[in-house]
Amino acid sequence: MAGYPDIEIDHMEPPASLRGQVGKLIWEQVVWPTRSRGRLGHVPYLAPPVFGQRFVVTAHDVIPFVLPEYATGTRQAAYLAVTRAGLKNASKVIADSESTRRDLIRVGAVSDDKIVVIPLGVDDRFAPGTESQRECARQRLGLPGNFALFLGTRDLRKNLEVVLSAWPEIWKRSGLSLVIAGRAPKAGGSVYVDWFADLDQSATAWLRVIGPVSERDKPDLYRASNMFVFPSRYEGFGLDPLEAMASGVPVLVADCTSLPEVVGDAGLLLPPDKPAAWRDAVCRVAQDRHLASDLHGKGLARAAGFTWARTAELTYAVYQEVGV
Repeated sequence: MAGYPDIEIDHMEPPASLRGQVGKLIWEQVVWPTRSRGRLGHVPYLAPPVFGQRFVVTAHDVIPFVLPEYATGTRQAAYLAVTRAGLKNASKVIADSESTRRDLIRVGAVSDDKIVVIPLGVDDRFAPGTESQRECARQRLGLPGNFALFLGTRDLRKNLEVVLSAWPEIWKRSGLSLVIAGRAPKAGGSVYVDWFADLDQSATAWLRVIGPVSERDKPDLYRASNMFVFPSRYEGFGLDPLEAMASGVPVLVADCTSLPEVVGDAGLLLPPDKPAAWRDAVCRVAQDRHLASDLHGKGLARAAGFTWARTAELTYAVYQEVGV
């Protein structure tokens, strides 16, 4: 690994034959632990093996444990039981945020002494653009001239209703459109919501839903926007607002779970269940150039503190503690 010559990375992925539900479990609990025997293993998501020695697991969030809608059915319940047992067997658990650390302790999945908080970083490709670059991005992606952006999966916890209900008045006051980007979960599932079902025809004037966005287009999408709105009720970290801040975009987020510790005082923190608060805050940022400029500068400074080099440095320290 670059910068850490005493570490040799052996990246393992399951073969195609082990990518169904049963195959996934076999890979996580039997094949991968067997292949990793005698070496330090790192599981980069919430699927630690129940048996095995010297392994670290990263918990980006604990959604299945704290939001029951995301873990329905007997299979999911059984998988969570295996996950809980695996977490107790882990040498160390890396949490992306203090919020996730607290959740891990609260649900009894792991003891506090095993948890190390290591924030994620933000890629250098997320950076402000010139006005010319922003205009080119808007034209290339077919975006309105002035808009607020939501980017993320459109599932239950994202809480889009609070901004959708506020936007007709925002549109009247400021002429600011709303662009919603990101994939929707499978229709009919426990976390699926048709956020647009109750909107009337007038929404076509201010709403643009563009669906999934490629990683290549994400930087242009952020920098083309006037602001980023993120009313999510639960986030293990909040990478999307961090990317928006790095792009020089004013950020408005819900004041819950990990979002306040990621955004800090560099964005506006709003109650997730009060459309009037979102209406007033969006209009303030849209109409007050000094406020928008202040959030732009604070966001860039805040995002600069979240680097992948720092994430790697802290992760390496965990490896050393466990025993490389």
